[in-house]
Amino acid sequence: MTRLRVERLGLALIKGTRHTGRDEIELDHHGPVGDRSYCLVDRAEARVLRTVENPALVQLVAADLGDRLAVTTPDGQTTEAATEGAADGIHVADYWGRGARIVLQDSALSAVFSAHLGREVTLARAERGDVVYADPISIITTGALRRLSEALKTSGYAGPRRAWDPPPALDVRFRATVTVVSDEDPAPGTRLQLGEAVIEIGEPLERCAVIDLDPITGERNSRLLEHVRADDGRLLFGFGARVVTPGRVALG
Repeated sequence: MTRLRVERLGLALIKGTRHTGRDEIELDHHGPVGDRSYCLVDRAEARVLRTVENPALVQLVAADLGDRLAVTTPDGQTTEAATEGAADGIHVADYWGRGARIVLQDSALSAVFSAHLGREVTLARAERGDVVYADPISIITTGALRRLSEALKTSGYAGPRRAWDPPPALDVRFRATVTVVSDEDPAPGTRLQLGEAVIEIGEPLERCAVIDLDPITGERNSRLLEHVRADDGRLLFGFGARVVTPGRVALG
């Protein structure tokens, strides 16, 4: 069993919105509690919105206030509203070719999202894990970030200022659940103790163009994707993981 220091924790309450840093998170057998608990749905197409196709989503900051949700738009305006399952809310929506179990919500926040995105969307509560592309936890190491940073500098990469810097400037683009302090990447099958929790490392994570988006503005202003290509052609960075022993994980 390996115990590692936690450099950063983060999650997104609503799929695709700003991935926000946390001082601590709770892990259960489904993954981080509160991570991607909600999503936005195009009802006409019965599809969950994908971040890569709707980059303006990352401009929105969502928070759970217990009895209601709060959403802050780029102009600094925060809207708080309750959510409740609609009478006809139980549906299955397409998410990357698989069925995601959702419950459409009656909430004033749907109008906020629709106005921001310029298209009609509906807030929905998602079944745990159904709008998560791979494993419930994603993990990256400071060593991998440092090696990527060095490779970007060596290549003459001309991305935005500080795009290749070590945490936090670079790691937030990968929207990882956990960033750990380690020179080496853990091998699949390795068990790590993070605070009270134990996780088991899975396979390397395949990446998409979301990592090229500015994590604040959603602007496509980097070319990180072309720098994470493995020898077999896959675009890999970081690892998936599953929870073996639930518990609290805190920074440090």
